[in-house]
Amino acid sequence: MDEAARRRGRLMLLLLGALFLGPLLFSWAYSRLGFHWHPEPALSGLLIDPPVELPPDAMKGLPAAPWKLIVVGPCDAACWKTLVDLRQIARSLPRYQDALVRVYVHRPGQALAPTRLQEQAGLLDFEDGDGRLLAALAGAAPPADTAFVMVDPRGFAMLRYRKDYDPRAARKDIDHLLRRFVPN
Repeated sequence: MDEAARRRGRLMLLLLGALFLGPLLFSWAYSRLGFHWHPEPALSGLLIDPPVELPPDAMKGLPAAPWKLIVVGPCDAACWKTLVDLRQIARSLPRYQDALVRVYVHRPGQALAPTRLQEQAGLLDFEDGDGRLLAALAGAAPPADTAFVMVDPRGFAMLRYRKDYDPRAARKDIDHLLRRFVPN
């Protein structure tokens, strides 16, 4: 074997080693130098950062465990559209029927009409007599720009949707969150 062939063989071995070990060395150095890149969650809703704890004593009439989709009254046409959309979203997620509750929170005297309440099977009508729950929700999400708020099982308002939300994207977000946090 001549010297040129030997040199070519060594060069080929070094290139193959660099090809296979280069990415490993790069990723190790990248993490050791403190660079960390995590993609932002692709949610259509807005994360409430930091999450706002809703007063537990003000939520006594609500179920403790499941995730809640809360719509705040008084209920106008946009509110009614949101309630219909949330009913459709809940129906389209049959796996999570026990883990998802739709709630309409309102001041005394602003309840839904009985016929409207019948159309919304499974909707909890919650009257906030002292206004503390409504005040906490207003602190978590400005009522003028919020269609509904998602509350986790521990009572933290963690995600809100604007009034111009896309129901399909909201369904995708809710499905993604429930798939991650609700045991099957």
